Amino acid sequence: MAHSDQAASVNAEYRQQLLQLARADQQIRDDALKHYTPQQLQSDPGAARALALQIHASQQQNQQKLSALMGQYGFPDTTVAGDDGAHAGFLIAQHAADRTFRDAFLQGIEAAADKGRYSKEDLALFVDRNRVLSGRPQLYGTQHKSDGSLFDVEQPEQLQQRRAKMGLPPDVAGQ
Repeated sequence: MAHSDQAASVNAEYRQQLLQLARADQQIRDDALKHYTPQQLQSDPGAARALALQIHASQQQNQQKLSALMGQYGFPDTTVAGDDGAHAGFLIAQHAADRTFRDAFLQGIEAAADKGRYSKEDLALFVDRNRVLSGRPQLYGTQHKSDGSLFDVEQPEQLQQRRAKMGLPPDVAGQ
């Protein structure tokens, strides 16, 4: 689909609501970084727990809003929500704590990506994050531990081929 054709079919209201949700999702993290250093959070378990609860509550609220928007407008792929709107939906969904929701969203991403309506890079990131959160090895090497090393990778000898298929660069820091 030509870019101008895509722009004509994008639901501007849906796109705007997704972008607003993503900004709120990122703002709570940005605010946390302004108020706490990682060292402060490590040395103050009470503050770390309070912050984690605040972020979790925000994630639940954002997931509920995204779910309601999807019920109203459909899955936020690039034809409906534009490139940035689709990415905003991805950002919100990847932070969802509800595995059932993440699994359903992943099915939507896979279907949209098969039709060229979703970023393959976002698909790879979502697959890996979902697998890591589920205790399974990642496929594309996009998820790193706090020390910079990669979480386990399934069949690491095939990692570069899988990354190439998704349009990801061959180098993986922390490998």
